[in-house]
Amino acid sequence: MNPFIKVWLRPAASVVGLALFLASGLVYGQQADPNVRAARLSDVEGDVQLTEGSQILANPALVNTPLFEGVQITTKDDGRAELQFDDGSVARISPNSSLKIAVLRQEGSTTHAELDLQNGLAYFEFQGDASGSRTIARFGDSSVTATGFTVVRVNLDNLPGELAVFSGNAHLQRGKSLSLDLHGGESVALNAADPSIYNLAETIEPDSWDAWNADRDQELTSQLSAKTAASGNAVNSNNPAWGDLDANGNWYNVPGEGYVWSPLEAASGNWDPYGCGNWVWTPQFGYVWVSCEQWGYLPYMSGSWNYYDDFGWGWQPGYGYPWWETGSWGWNIGNRPYRYQPPHRPHGGPVKPPGDPIRRGGFYQPNPVLAVNRGPSAPTARPVHPIGRPVTIAGNTVAPLKPLMPRPPYSPLNSSGFNRPNPGYAVYPGYGGNSGYGVNRGYINPGAGTRTGTGYVPWANSGTNRSGSWTAPAAPGGGYHPSAPAPSRGYSGAGAPSSHVSSGGGGGGGGHVSSGGGGGGGGGHAGGGGGASASGGHH
Repeated sequence: MNPFIKVWLRPAASVVGLALFLASGLVYGQQADPNVRAARLSDVEGDVQLTEGSQILANPALVNTPLFEGVQITTKDDGRAELQFDDGSVARISPNSSLKIAVLRQEGSTTHAELDLQNGLAYFEFQGDASGSRTIARFGDSSVTATGFTVVRVNLDNLPGELAVFSGNAHLQRGKSLSLDLHGGESVALNAADPSIYNLAETIEPDSWDAWNADRDQELTSQLSAKTAASGNAVNSNNPAWGDLDANGNWYNVPGEGYVWSPLEAASGNWDPYGCGNWVWTPQFGYVWVSCEQWGYLPYMSGSWNYYDDFGWGWQPGYGYPWWETGSWGWNIGNRPYRYQPPHRPHGGPVKPPGDPIRRGGFYQPNPVLAVNRGPSAPTARPVHPIGRPVTIAGNTVAPLKPLMPRPPYSPLNSSGFNRPNPGYAVYPGYGGNSGYGVNRGYINPGAGTRTGTGYVPWANSGTNRSGSWTAPAAPGGGYHPSAPAPSRGYSGAGAPSSHVSSGGGGGGGGHVSSGGGGGGGGGHAGGGGGASASGGHH
């Protein structure tokens, strides 16, 4: 029997859980829709803002916020953001960039996402159509799709845009004027005057943000070494969020209960799963809970939290159905300790800048984000359980599950980088730097650029009780784009890569201050190009 679906809520827990669910104030309840999907805002650094239309949702944005169709993520001068999708796809945007989730749905067994880069620079990690997922990255009048696992970089600073394919196979479509297939190691610059003209190169010019992108993916890759049978066989096991649970807690296979996960923090009997977080308002569902815990996404989107005597809190994945498929948000608490009460959920909506507060049923809420930071609460006893050793759960003595594979030593010059599901591919010749995609060579540091300050300070995911000021996202197109700080690892390089020569008539747009440093120039590729195929002309 599948230990994930053996137990959703125990009978005694069902009554309590239902009561809490009904008491949570479902004023924004909608009809159940199993086709609704959400992305996870998995990493935020610097100034990042979430909007939907003219409504600010969170400023600053908070890690673990579920992002639904229609949400726009905007970064400022020092902002960076990462989005993780349930099919394993990942999107990252660098400073002064804006990405809109235009479509995010599930159609039967197929997932569909359309991500619209409105300005700036972004990285997309596609799983490809073969996995049952279809993700389209749009920029300007162009779109990119992939067959199989593919990693691309899109730069809109030089209009009408540039595309680099680090690995895999991508298809670029520009209206009816251009249809182009590219493989890893190729890049293309589009032409503003004539959509059918493009400049194809069998090299990729490094960008200073490539190292940040590779660092983020290396962190996700390192979590795979802690994968257990529980996360490996879970529903949507490709979701990178499972790696957070493996790395930050222990799994137990409990007879009669199924898989139970407990975070390291729960070793303290006074830990509260709803003790630290934020209420974030959404137009579809009203206020929803966003945990401040690093791992706090999956355990709050599905399954149930249960309190076990002599052990403490544990989370059961259940069937894996996220709460948004039901049409309403509700507490996912089953068995709870005596006198335990979760934090009060606010009703109503936030101030709409500019304008008066939104009023529904006589209630209104002046702040779009409300912080919750509760001190130690019931139970007063301290059933501290050991970490990494056998424990007693529901009368059963069980040992924590062991990883499926030992943790490999990490070497920055031999990182597997992207392609987590299918490691071992090689970077194609011609790429002048180490983006971390399965390479074993020195990184040519393009320099720290001209951004002021001593370095980035990650924005604390602690919430705020202020509404903030809403800033309209930048219009699509080019603009100043600061370069990345020096890479966090010790790279060395010997000379600059060949420069990428764009064909005449290229679009305008402001400068993306990034790769630097000299070096002999190699001309743009002017032939059919290393396996690339196209309809339309190129120069």
